[in-house]
Amino acid sequence: MLKQWINQNYLAPEKLSQKFLNNKPFPYLELKDFFIKNKLIQVLKALSKESFYLKDSDLFTFFQTNDLKSTKNKTLHNFRTFLKSKEFGVYLTSITGKNYSDSIDCFGTIYQDTNYLLPHDDQLEKRKLAYFIYLTNLRKQDGGSLCLYKNDFVAAKITPKLNTFAFFEVSKNSLHEVEEVINKRRITITGWFYDQ
Repeated sequence: MLKQWINQNYLAPEKLSQKFLNNKPFPYLELKDFFIKNKLIQVLKALSKESFYLKDSDLFTFFQTNDLKSTKNKTLHNFRTFLKSKEFGVYLTSITGKNYSDSIDCFGTIYQDTNYLLPHDDQLEKRKLAYFIYLTNLRKQDGGSLCLYKNDFVAAKITPKLNTFAFFEVSKNSLHEVEEVINKRRITITGWFYDQ
């Protein structure tokens, strides 16, 4: 199943493990051109037909779908099924050294002009790995980058690029934010993998 979805350059996950563990300020990876591109474009087209709802509080403003487990779209259903498959779970375990349950959160998000997500650590209900599948291209000046913090300083940034798969280990140290978006749209599929 991995070969049906993942770029062949990434089919040896053990090569990625040291990079993940050694990245600072906490374990994370940014894998560009991760999925087979034409399949991910189909996912993006399918996602554009889903309903997005405003999520708004003091901490964030953006638009989000319901969890894609409830989607009636076959393309999105198949993609989510792949993400929560045992084979992909074993693949992630080979990189991170952690075991995951077959329960995941998976939803689409759109950040539009002035949308943002303030610093937080994601620690909640056995969350072990936060992930982001970028479906649009942004430049640094467009905002929308994922910022990873050490103490009060940004130690690493991931600028959204189409077909990048990024993820980080959730812990008391995993402070991160999404920069305010400026005159663009930032589209992702995102969620969490959980402890067994």
